[in-house]
Amino acid sequence: MRTHTLILNASGDWEGVSDELKGIFQLVLRQPASFGQLGAQIMDKIDEIKHSKTGGRKYMELTGAFWQDAREAGIKIGERKGTDETIIKLISDSVALTNDRQAVIKILMNKMGLSQEQAESYYKRAMAAEQKGK
Repeated sequence: MRTHTLILNASGDWEGVSDELKGIFQLVLRQPASFGQLGAQIMDKIDEIKHSKTGGRKYMELTGAFWQDAREAGIKIGERKGTDETIIKLISDSVALTNDRQAVIKILMNKMGLSQEQAESYYKRAMAAEQKGK
């Protein structure tokens, strides 16, 4: 079995991109999905999970593997800055789904191999970036 890596630039030029993929790009960019049906369906499913009693916790568990992959990819590429930005973005996205600071810190420590001090530093940077962006 072969694997392929596909890199998409959501903030690039969307000319020639299908409406379905445009809708997914909008979600990645934290915008309402107004193109195609798939983006809207994903958004509805995220809202459903987010508002369920255990959804926030399950989401954090599911994203743990993604966080690990992001960390490994950043190390392989050798771009510490890119890894930092990815972690900060993922923290912001996770806080939007579950406003549980301790759960996010714990995931950072367990899945990303960070110390509590490092995890808290990333969390503070993510919250500062979130406030700055508003």
